[in-house]
Amino acid sequence: MISRAASAIREYAGEHAALFERAERLREKADRLERDGIPSESAANRAERARMEVETGLLALRTSFASSAGGSVGERAFDHEVERLYPTLGVLGQ
Repeated sequence: MISRAASAIREYAGEHAALFERAERLREKADRLERDGIPSESAANRAERARMEVETGLLALRTSFASSAGGSVGERAFDHEVERLYPTLGVLGQ
């Protein structure tokens, strides 16, 4: 089940690579500005919107995956793999 979840997530991430890269890049920028003592609400908002776009797509994929992979067992496998593959994005968090 976990390997199927990982495969589905990697396929989705490959198809939407620009979205994942954008979310990561904007998060890094917002974090860097914060560390440098010049926090930017605008940068933080852009990073959060990008993260939410990734999360929205992953949640739709999760629903689809779970319906074809045994419901809550599929959801848990999916959530585990999202956290393992993309820990810095902070998506799902379930």
